[in-house]
Amino acid sequence: MEVKIKDRKEEIEFLRMACNMAELGIGYEQTDLILRLQERLKELKGKFSIADGVEIHYKWKEDWQNYYAQKSKPQNAS
Repeated sequence: MEVKIKDRKEEIEFLRMACNMAELGIGYEQTDLILRLQERLKELKGKFSIADGVEIHYKWKEDWQNYYAQKSKPQNAS
């Protein structure tokens, strides 16, 4: 299952496109993880730890599992 265009965030999509133009073939979800890591690295500067990486990865997986679970639920025709 792919992330619907309407659900995509501009900053993630721009980074994904730039990476693909540079022949780094990555998908939207992986780009989201890279952006989350980059933001935390920028925030913490040189104090990034394994715990930070694990926390980011866990939250990223949880967010995507929730996204796909929500998308797989039957839609009401109301």
